[in-house]
Amino acid sequence: MRKRLKLIGIIFFIIISINIVNYFKSINDHINLADLDMKFYIENADEVSKGRLQVNWKYLAAIDGVRYKKDFSKASKESLISLGYMFTEEQDLLDSNKKYRLKNLDEVLAELEFENKEKERVYKYLEDLKHAGLVSSRLKEDSKYIKFINEISTEAIDTYNQYKILPSIIIAQAILESGWGESELSKEANNLFGIKADKSWNGKTISMNTSEFYNKNTTAKFRMYEDKSESLKNHGEFIYENKRYKNNGVFDASYYIEQAQALEDAGYSTKENENGERIYADLLIDLIRQYNLQLIDNEVQMKNSDEYFSYLK
Repeated sequence: MRKRLKLIGIIFFIIISINIVNYFKSINDHINLADLDMKFYIENADEVSKGRLQVNWKYLAAIDGVRYKKDFSKASKESLISLGYMFTEEQDLLDSNKKYRLKNLDEVLAELEFENKEKERVYKYLEDLKHAGLVSSRLKEDSKYIKFINEISTEAIDTYNQYKILPSIIIAQAILESGWGESELSKEANNLFGIKADKSWNGKTISMNTSEFYNKNTTAKFRMYEDKSESLKNHGEFIYENKRYKNNGVFDASYYIEQAQALEDAGYSTKENENGERIYADLLIDLIRQYNLQLIDNEVQMKNSDEYFSYLK
């Protein structure tokens, strides 16, 4: 009897020990962000988004964290591109703007045949990546940068749904043109986008210095708004109603890199570097990648895809 009780005690002790070890493994199971090449994931997520819809780079990183057991050195461009394409599904539709659908994360995990524990780890790693990015120190929710982005993101999304200018582009333009809402033009005229007062503008104006060319300053008249909301709305109208933006493919762009270049080609800004090269598109692209603004595109396009294809069903 004693031997049996002793055996039961040993078995019980082993079970408890295993559970304790697994518990501590679980709470310490995190991605080491220093081992993750975020630029690599961002660039490849963008590559598979071209001509389709915006893929979320954090989904790719979290999945790789599981399938490579957090050893990101095992990830290759080929494997990442293949994974990225799993998030978009081609549809045979007459409306070319709706021919792709974004799959949600659970759909892709099911296709990968991940077990429940693996799925849980993917979502845990996404928590690790919540504030991760190329400028992680600025991506905390209480930073002035994220507060500014959050302040205008709802209007940016509304503008996208109405005028098809991507939220990432709108927010990046506001950041660039207004200096995070701290420029003199932004404070004095609520003009977040540096939109000048041309002949079509019947509202109030303000004269300001501008430096669009490298080391060259000039004075121009700009539009004045009652508040930031009016500035955001007029920005969408301004681009949509000017034929040169349509003619340069702004509304045909499938993702932010194409749309940024189309805006530059259409002459939205003539910013140049010291070599006289146009740099507006590059500035927008850099801002979008630094502050994960393309993930807002992904979120909105995912929602729109679900709503549209649910309607078709």
